[in-house]
Amino acid sequence: MVATSACRLFGHFRDAGEVVCTETPAGEVAMTTHFGSYGKLAGAHAAINSWRAACGRTSACSWEIYGDWTDDEAKLETQVVYLLK
Repeated sequence: MVATSACRLFGHFRDAGEVVCTETPAGEVAMTTHFGSYGKLAGAHAAINSWRAACGRTSACSWEIYGDWTDDEAKLETQVVYLLK
């Protein structure tokens, strides 16, 4: 078992091994929250891409934000975010 604790980070920090300080880009985004197996994340991406196509929007990049780990796949939560141009 891995012990974790929630904390807030104010400002930058020094990289330490595999932990790297980085920032997500600022701007307007399209996002959705996927609940369930990581193997079905493609559906969340497809939904955003369908919306973008219907609205004539393009994206600069995308990323995923993973919620807390659980062995119960139904409780997995992942935010899928697209930075819009």
